[in-house]
Amino acid sequence: MTKKTSIALLIGSALFIGGCSDGKDGKDGEDGASGGGGEPGTSGLHIDMAAEAIANINNAVYSDGIITLDFELENKEGVGLYGLSAENKFHDFRFSLAQLQSTEGTELKQWFSLLNATTNEDGTTFEQGFESIADCNECLVDHKDGTYTYTFSTNLTTADDAAGIVFDPALTQRIAIEMQFEYDSGHELAENAHYDWIPATNATEGVETRDLVTLETCYSCHQPASLKAHGGRRLDMENCQSCHNGLVTDPNAISVELGHMVHAIHMGENREGKNAEGNIVPMPYTIAGYGGDHAFDYPAFPTKPFMDCATCHVEDETLADKDLWLANANANACTGCHTDSPAQHNSNKNPELACTDCHQVDHRKFNKPYESAAAYDAVFENVKVENGAISFEVKALDIEGATVSGLSHKIYKYTAPVVQVSWNVEKDGAIGDAMADSSPWAREIEFLRPTTTNPSPEHELPDNGVMTVTAKDMGIPDGVSVELMPIFSICFDAQGADVDCASDKVAGSAYIKSEPHRINMPTDDKGNAVARRAILDEAKCRDCHSAEIRHKDNGLVACEACHTSDQGLQDDTVDGVKQFRGAGFAWKVHKASGHYMNKKYGGSGTVMKTDCATCHVTDSNGNVDGIELGRASEGRTYVFPASKTDGTPMYASADSGACMTCHWGHESDAMLSHFKSNGGYYGPVKADAIIGTAEEACAVCHSPAKLMEVHNK
Repeated sequence: MTKKTSIALLIGSALFIGGCSDGKDGKDGEDGASGGGGEPGTSGLHIDMAAEAIANINNAVYSDGIITLDFELENKEGVGLYGLSAENKFHDFRFSLAQLQSTEGTELKQWFSLLNATTNEDGTTFEQGFESIADCNECLVDHKDGTYTYTFSTNLTTADDAAGIVFDPALTQRIAIEMQFEYDSGHELAENAHYDWIPATNATEGVETRDLVTLETCYSCHQPASLKAHGGRRLDMENCQSCHNGLVTDPNAISVELGHMVHAIHMGENREGKNAEGNIVPMPYTIAGYGGDHAFDYPAFPTKPFMDCATCHVEDETLADKDLWLANANANACTGCHTDSPAQHNSNKNPELACTDCHQVDHRKFNKPYESAAAYDAVFENVKVENGAISFEVKALDIEGATVSGLSHKIYKYTAPVVQVSWNVEKDGAIGDAMADSSPWAREIEFLRPTTTNPSPEHELPDNGVMTVTAKDMGIPDGVSVELMPIFSICFDAQGADVDCASDKVAGSAYIKSEPHRINMPTDDKGNAVARRAILDEAKCRDCHSAEIRHKDNGLVACEACHTSDQGLQDDTVDGVKQFRGAGFAWKVHKASGHYMNKKYGGSGTVMKTDCATCHVTDSNGNVDGIELGRASEGRTYVFPASKTDGTPMYASADSGACMTCHWGHESDAMLSHFKSNGGYYGPVKADAIIGTAEEACAVCHSPAKLMEVHNK
């Protein structure tokens, strides 16, 4: 058909239709039947698409033995996560119950789990049981917006608890959530939440608690990753408390109550007890787990004094029961450390026994010497540096400003009154080759009492406590900054007063924490004295190590004054060859086994060394700024063992050496070549002519921020 013909037919059709119409509209049709009920719509994000999940229990209701709770899941932006399902194989989502029971007439209170299950064939040992959404499809209701309702299938009034615990709605009850999704892709979602309330009254405010410690306090030593227990399922202190309660043990009836377990684990290799014959033998805490028996027989609590309970039991006003550990130490907690005669006391079988019923001991007494020493000081007078020699007088002062007797200064093995002399302290204490022997012993002035074996020590410690040095030649260059670091340990009695170290009144000793005496210090453009660069945050070290980090402890500055980067020791012998090992501060800190989380390389499983913010100084935003590259011009020299069978040392320039303090032992030819091609040095020669003139280009690519990005993965 042609175009004209098509148009004509269309026009004709329109006229024909118009001609047949009477101009009236037809009747409306009948209404259709109502549609069936559809599924409610969704709001938010499907939980399988979430990068993280945050859980909150909003409400709980108790009626006729049944608990029903409302909870919500959301991501960190507050978007609700819907889609939790009993039918999804990845959705491992559980609920537990525990109640807080008190012992009449005492202050003892303890969580006891409900829904308990037996762990041995005889049915005499128990663990906390759970309800899982996978076991009860109809118990969970998904409201499709990130909110859910769960109804427990267990009737608490009729259920026969395996451990005989009777539910009491008038007591504080805790509902705890544990979720851990492990997808085939490797992605994981894990979260805990809890809800404390009294079912009989629905009260949530002012309910009885048992809050002695916080998880944040644990983080002062532990990295969060090291406390993700049971494969990452247990994250919150409240979940730990309700599960590791006064009832549960391993299949061998060894208590895993939280107080007992924590004390026992942290005793580590120091835990002892009596065997069947009454002999004291090592008795590391050993528990049977799903992977077999595990003994905590390695160093586990680096604090000194060892009994510094305040490391964990901090003065935190947010803790309702912060002083409960002083008022009533229950048997489970005590026998965690004290295993002398548990059979005699029957304390490991009687959680209602309070050891303080008979034993009135305040563990804080072990801190008394350190508290006293903190108020003492060391004062230098008549300090002179002339022709490479130094002269001065120094004395320790008590809290009243009186001179401490020389008899109160402790002398034992390597402990004696010492003044460590350093120079060029604004360059991180770099000594260089200014003296023939730059070892710490050559820069250490030790004061000793005359003895039959040493009747005339070079520097005497007189009874009046005033120590004098006259023109000791140390090869100090002219005009350089000089630092005198006092390292004095004082003997104290039980009341915290200094006493004669030979007296039977000595309760302990502690180092004075006194600022070093400095002269000839350079100043910055504001006129402020420039001293050592702030590298480590001492408060972070004290959080874990407490009052005394190591020997001769007058703070980290004393560590840096002695353990300069070029220091090493030759004392171990392998195959008849005397071994050389690094003794510089960075080497000792980075290589310490307790500072490395990876157990594969001898780590503790506690501290993630690659998270440099654990120890290093950070700015107000939490960024590490205690790391600095490009310091080669200062002449810093790092020293390393050459091999495990060769006693000769190797040396490295500043930036290369700093990296090697961590990476030594895993170095490769490619790594060493990378150092060299970028201006670094690693070799057998210790000489400023080689190392001091190295111009390393590490800082061009490796800023502290980039280092953190790489190491924290």
